[in-house]
Amino acid sequence: MTAAPLQPVLDERELVDRAKGGDREAFGILVTRHQRRVWLVCRQYVGADEADPASQEALIKAYTRLDAFDGRAAFSTWVTRIAINTCLDLLRKRRREGLRLVETDGDDHSPSLDIPDERAGPEEQARQRQTIARLREAEESLSDRQREVFRLRFYAQMNLEEIADSLNVHTGTVKTLLHRAVHRLRRELGDIR
Repeated sequence: MTAAPLQPVLDERELVDRAKGGDREAFGILVTRHQRRVWLVCRQYVGADEADPASQEALIKAYTRLDAFDGRAAFSTWVTRIAINTCLDLLRKRRREGLRLVETDGDDHSPSLDIPDERAGPEEQARQRQTIARLREAEESLSDRQREVFRLRFYAQMNLEEIADSLNVHTGTVKTLLHRAVHRLRRELGDIR
């Protein structure tokens, strides 16, 4: 008789414990639960072209360093921090090599802002494209840290505590940065509804 497959209803702590014990299926469930967020975070830092390899590298690092996970933070926070560090390492490497930090083709790291709704008519799609372009432009007026917090909150869909843990700052700092970013974007994009 074979062992029953792991069910996704297992809590993360149990999955982590099993994965630490060598259970690849348990780690596979963890990856399934968190790979989208890891990819979205990587996309924020290195762009769409490099998000796949960066997120794969981050997940491999998480697997190989699983024994270092002590459970003080949520697994999602821990793996997100690994993704951020992986991307920062990649950006530093590019800088040392003298390459452009991010090659953009108008995409500029905004996963939620890829294309207008295809179900909309041509006029609505054109309006959506203009709105997306204005939001991208307005985001550039934010400080690097405000932009980072804004994108982690709204594009990677992380909550404030997860962002704070991932960036090693206090939740109050995240709230302040996010409030300032949103306020500035509202002011610059006030005519858009």
